[in-house]
Amino acid sequence: MPARPRTPERTRTRRGRGRLVAAGLLDQVVIAAANSANTLLGGILLPKGRFGALALALAVGYFATCLNRAVVGDVLLALASRYDGEPRARLVRDGLATALCSGLITTVVFVALWALSPGLGEIDLHQLVWLAPFTVPVMLHDTARSDYLADRRPDKALGIGLVWAGTQAVAVVVMILTHTSSAGGLLIAWGLGATAGAAVYLVRERRLPWRGSPRAWLADTRHLSGWFTITAIVAQVQVLAISFIVAGRLSRIDLANLRFVQTVELQPVQNLITALQSLLVPRASRNAADAAEAGPEGARAALALRRRTRRLVTAFAILGALLVLTVWPVVSAVLVHTRKFAEAAPLALPIALQCAVYLLQVPFTAAMRGMHRARLLFVQYVVFAVVSLSGLTVGAGYAGLHGAAWGLLTGSTASLICMAALYGYALRRLRPPARVEPAPSRVEPSRVEPAPPRVEPPRVEPARVEPGATPRTAAQDGGEPLDGVRPAARYS
Repeated sequence: MPARPRTPERTRTRRGRGRLVAAGLLDQVVIAAANSANTLLGGILLPKGRFGALALALAVGYFATCLNRAVVGDVLLALASRYDGEPRARLVRDGLATALCSGLITTVVFVALWALSPGLGEIDLHQLVWLAPFTVPVMLHDTARSDYLADRRPDKALGIGLVWAGTQAVAVVVMILTHTSSAGGLLIAWGLGATAGAAVYLVRERRLPWRGSPRAWLADTRHLSGWFTITAIVAQVQVLAISFIVAGRLSRIDLANLRFVQTVELQPVQNLITALQSLLVPRASRNAADAAEAGPEGARAALALRRRTRRLVTAFAILGALLVLTVWPVVSAVLVHTRKFAEAAPLALPIALQCAVYLLQVPFTAAMRGMHRARLLFVQYVVFAVVSLSGLTVGAGYAGLHGAAWGLLTGSTASLICMAALYGYALRRLRPPARVEPAPSRVEPSRVEPAPPRVEPPRVEPARVEPGATPRTAAQDGGEPLDGVRPAARYS
């Protein structure tokens, strides 16, 4: 088949798509840098004990943020990309109002945890008080990014992300120059960045979060937000349980070692995965919607979704193998040559393998979210949580922190196998609906107009012709037919 001619319109379209993809990836890099700065700077600037308390507070903060993302952000990403105009604007308004309520509730919970936490032993939640004032802007900013990404405007998401990162960087530099480095200072800098980014979004888009309706949001999106929320609860409880199990069964020092290596190796990969999902899910959602239509168009869309997932699996498998072969020896060598985290060097291999498994799972997850298979995603996360926490507990009991890391890898592998199986099941059920003849429409009796009365043609006796007389013709009767009935009267 001859290649399609490279027209100027086609070239501009490709360049535009390339810019959007680059902006989406760069946006996630910026947000990842803002989120990981707390962990990296905390590991460098703070003693291990205080860094462990910071890591625990961040785990609780990320838990709340991810719950809001499940209720609002992920639903916007999967649902709003199918709409335009006023329906989409109403979804965004209601989503922002829901995020506002979520942030206010989280503020109250954080203050209560700070007031009621004893602050004794290895589990200390006193640092949550520094996060409490900023939960509302953090959740509004996260919802704003989902709005831009669902509308295929990643360049705008990159803009508010740069505002966040820039504001946070200025606050951190001021803290370091004034020699006031602390866990609270890092958390305040993070919150100030989120506040600046959310303010820019609200002013630019002229949106007021309280104009929407959380009740309408929950009613309109319950078919997705309910399962997304339950799935996020399972996933975030698993993440939070890892921190509490490691800190409780082992120590805050072990938690600091684990979180530092995960921040260096795993968190950049997870941020890349989030960026890829924001780019892949809207397109998969449109393909899945087209595939649900009967006829050749639906069959072509289903085939495109299948081929695209297969190509992505191959690409991410190669990327994961290259990541293990390059990142593992580099991170291990760097940790060995540092005195502070040298004992964490053996964690580099299982965590690098975990990164490869997560990358290989990306195409399946994007397709499942695009097909709106929220229940199946919930099943997959339950399997992941049960196997990973079991492996973590057993591994920590037999081999300490190193065994815990290999136990987490076991959970990730089981999650990948389960996700691939569920994707195949969902894809087999993604078929056009059976063609059914439409039922006769039901019409209210009051709306039925009476049929016009049927006009019977007048019966005209044929003219009697006297014997020997000449019959009259139509011309002689002025064009009348011989039977006396006009043609129009035959069909009245």
